[in-house]
Amino acid sequence: MRLQLVASVIAACVVAGGVLGIVLLSSPFLSGMNNASALPALTTQANTGNPIVRENAHPGTSTWQIPVAKVSVAQIQAYANSTYVLPGKSIKFYVSTQEEGKPYSLCIYRLGWYGGLGGRLMAFVNNLVGHAQGVYDLSKHTLVGCISCVKNAQTDLLEAHWQASYTLTVPADWTTGVYLAKFIDLDGMQTYVPFDVLEVDSSSTYIVVTPDTTYAAYNNWGGASLYEADETTNAAIPSESDVATKGTKVSFDRPYAQDAGASQVLIYEADAIRWMERQGYDLTYASDVNLHQLPDLLSHHKAYISLGHDEYWTKEMRDQVERARDKGVGIAFLGADAVYWQMRFEPDSDGVPNRTVVCYKVQTGKDLARDPFYGKGNTQLTAQWRDPVLGRPENALVGIMFSDLTHKRAGYSWRVDPAAKTSLLNETGLQPGQEYGCGLVGYEWDRVFNNGSSPPNLHVIATSIVHNDLNSLDSSNTAYYIAQSGAMVFASGSIYWATALDSYREQSDAVCGNQNRAILGIQVLMAHVMDNLIVPHSVK
Repeated sequence: MRLQLVASVIAACVVAGGVLGIVLLSSPFLSGMNNASALPALTTQANTGNPIVRENAHPGTSTWQIPVAKVSVAQIQAYANSTYVLPGKSIKFYVSTQEEGKPYSLCIYRLGWYGGLGGRLMAFVNNLVGHAQGVYDLSKHTLVGCISCVKNAQTDLLEAHWQASYTLTVPADWTTGVYLAKFIDLDGMQTYVPFDVLEVDSSSTYIVVTPDTTYAAYNNWGGASLYEADETTNAAIPSESDVATKGTKVSFDRPYAQDAGASQVLIYEADAIRWMERQGYDLTYASDVNLHQLPDLLSHHKAYISLGHDEYWTKEMRDQVERARDKGVGIAFLGADAVYWQMRFEPDSDGVPNRTVVCYKVQTGKDLARDPFYGKGNTQLTAQWRDPVLGRPENALVGIMFSDLTHKRAGYSWRVDPAAKTSLLNETGLQPGQEYGCGLVGYEWDRVFNNGSSPPNLHVIATSIVHNDLNSLDSSNTAYYIAQSGAMVFASGSIYWATALDSYREQSDAVCGNQNRAILGIQVLMAHVMDNLIVPHSVK
């Protein structure tokens, strides 16, 4: 029986096909050899000789996915000591099993296209010994047995303080990307830890940034996030606890409670990653923590891509992106609700910088003094960017900004604006006034605001009809503008818009069914956007 269990754990990482003769810390690497037929890629300005193209020529596997019945509720949980790692450097994982001494395995995957399989197995480590360091039981919303956990009663900041379980030294030849570490206990129960591999010296055409600060903000592992319970109870969005406590500080030093530990990666970002890599774009991946700590990160690239739900930004992040735009770097926001809250970083209790996300969510005329920076450093107050105390509405950068949301359904159809006139729609087949897809617009959306901060040459591509939870009529816009530098800034206006780029779905949608699939016309539109991000434009 034990041998059968071990075999099933290995099978969860490895699709039969071959074993790579490489050893990492005395543990073998293995690679799946499955391939899938796929439609031809679009014709774009992608460089066919770049590292992303070469990486996706490797055999892929679908074993990175966790079957629903094998998602860990409390059996095994984990986190990492960093949101990113450089090739040749190390990242530490902290793992807790519900049972002391229970064996587990570790599989490392890189997400991409890989012939439609979506991932490549990079490393497999077997026969690791689990230690019961505490777990958050997602079924009971209870923190169990975490003796090392430290919680601040005033801020609700919780740090797990587990002992390190495994150190991965990333080989120098691993390609930049979004990676998932998958931990599997002896019963086959599984959980993820996401991280980025960053090539800091890269001069790739595009730099793609993951919104890790937003992951942390929504993470209620241990019972607290930056949200009230009724703000996070939506069956159509990442599963949040209905007993969450709203805190003012949250830590990266704990597992993610959402989506089997993957947080928002597979829900909001995977489709865009698959599509960009399928097209062979020259990409470098980075965490928004890097955007904060490396003030010249964007200067080596022609375009910056914001993935997914990119809501929480430090002043340093926004300053860098605006400087890059003003120097001609193109920008694309592929989600919605971007740059909504200003936050700050603090070190964790061990003094490691940028491990604590701070956001008091204060408001002018209400409670500004609740933030300790009030009156001392108002430019870094943790308020909405549109709040008068900051005076930097997000549409001054994004072009549009957050309007509303729905908790009652996944989303709405995307509609080309009847008055849209732009070359970006050429050869797309998308018709003015027509609706496309199902669930593309939501669950949060952006629109044009006439607040005096909209760019003067804002072009609206789509105006979609939406309703909020109270059934009030609203609209969502997809738009772009050309900055004075000649850089194009594009914003999709919907968190789910990138699902039009690929048919992978992390969550099933009973309402949309087979209608919720990739849309060729929007894929062509996005290819035009990618091409236009990297060339200078005249300002009219």
